[in-house]
Amino acid sequence: ALLLAALALPLLGGLAAAALGRRDADGAGRAGTAAGGLGFLLAAALAVAVLAGGPVSATVDTAAGEALAGFALDRVGAVLLLLVLGVGAVVQAFARRYLRGDVRAPRFFALAGALTGTTAAMVTAATLPGLALAWTLAGVALCALLGLYRGHPAAEEGRRRAARAFALGDGALWLATGIALATWGNLDLRALDAERLAASDPAALTAVACLLVVAALARSAQLPLPSWLPATLAAPTPVSALLHAGVINAGGVLLVKLSPIFGASTTATHLAFAAGAATAVHGTALMLAKPDVKGALAHSTAAQMGFMVMTCGLGAYAAAVFHLVAHGMYKATLFLGSGAAVGRHVRHVKAPPRAPMTTRTRAAAAVAAVALPALALAGAAWALGPKAGAGALLIFGWASGARLAWGWLTRRPSAAAVLVVAGAAAPAAFAYVAALRATGELLAPALTAAGDASVAVWGLAPVLALLGLVALRERLGGLNATLYAWALAAGHATRPRARAAARAPRRAPLRLSGALVARTAGSRP
Repeated sequence: ALLLAALALPLLGGLAAAALGRRDADGAGRAGTAAGGLGFLLAAALAVAVLAGGPVSATVDTAAGEALAGFALDRVGAVLLLLVLGVGAVVQAFARRYLRGDVRAPRFFALAGALTGTTAAMVTAATLPGLALAWTLAGVALCALLGLYRGHPAAEEGRRRAARAFALGDGALWLATGIALATWGNLDLRALDAERLAASDPAALTAVACLLVVAALARSAQLPLPSWLPATLAAPTPVSALLHAGVINAGGVLLVKLSPIFGASTTATHLAFAAGAATAVHGTALMLAKPDVKGALAHSTAAQMGFMVMTCGLGAYAAAVFHLVAHGMYKATLFLGSGAAVGRHVRHVKAPPRAPMTTRTRAAAAVAAVALPALALAGAAWALGPKAGAGALLIFGWASGARLAWGWLTRRPSAAAVLVVAGAAAPAAFAYVAALRATGELLAPALTAAGDASVAVWGLAPVLALLGLVALRERLGGLNATLYAWALAAGHATRPRARAAARAPRRAPLRLSGALVARTAGSRP
């Protein structure tokens, strides 16, 4: 009963917001926020029940005990449900002030409730057809939410791009569902047996696994379909934040929930790893070049989703869930605070320039930035022992730590700064490795064993590429300007169609000075 109530509350909140409509816009916001908050409290109670007594189900079962339809909540589902309902409630509470006075606010709350409810149903679905149905309904709700500002060319283009990408991904998922139904019957996600499925029809298993990867890549804005995410920035900022409540990260949810099938196919895992690694590099390059805050956050999200999909390809499913939840909360917060980030950026630009570093100081900072995080992570890995697959993630942890240390040391080039980095690196490394290990132990009863990490050595290639991008950003010559120009041009994802542009009202041409153009482009040559 608690499970069904937690899933129904966001939908009921959305219906209440639609019923109240424009005559009580503030009441619509209160209804959506209250329903989301109460749903989160129920999800917390369910999580405690799952930890104490095992999985919770609300299903219609066959005589053999297999689920025909319904919902089930294990430890992974409980964590994901908390993310979906928690972020959804916070975003709707924020939107009450953000959209105050906007005539479209009731429509936003109605669609936000629908999106949150269908996403919650997706993460708790007990059968493959049920998951596919909730997946498609969540995509429809998101496309409707992206079209909140009808008639706005950029918003319409973003909605169209998302709809095209979702149509491809949903088609792949429904094709995989059809093959699974024809080959094995209705799949109960609570008890997937990959060995039995492979013994029955190994070709069907490979086909289903690869189609699942295609669906995940389309929904999580991965190559070759990354452009729909940055094209959605014309929608209100709360929509961008709400994407991180299990929507943009739905690709990881799909691969984790169906990990027995996905992990049993080497072709599928290698495909996911390659696409995720390529997107991580591509998204990072575009993020480094974007001069606007929300544009940089969008490309950063695509890159981080690439890291999540790559983690699934390594078979480190617990680490993927850890990253999915941490990124969802962190990036939703960044989008909601993007206005404050603009103010901080303006103050930073107006700050007096720092004195240039000498070659000797720069070399010392580089050595410290590379060595200190590496030593700290190596010590943490030796002491805590990360499991298979997750060990490759330490390479990326080292790259992130090195970049942070470099930024700190170049701003404060002194021996005291080196001591600060040394003192912070070890606790941060132990905290990261311990969090990965604790997540693995917490979710172990609900996850398959870590997959084959034979592709882990490939992790060196995207790491080196990312470090190269960071180095090129430091103005190391002509290649930097060429790469920057390419990334800046590629980052302009929204180009409204001629027909939509023709419908837009005509405006007088805007004349910009050369100095303003340079500042808009990030003050790059």
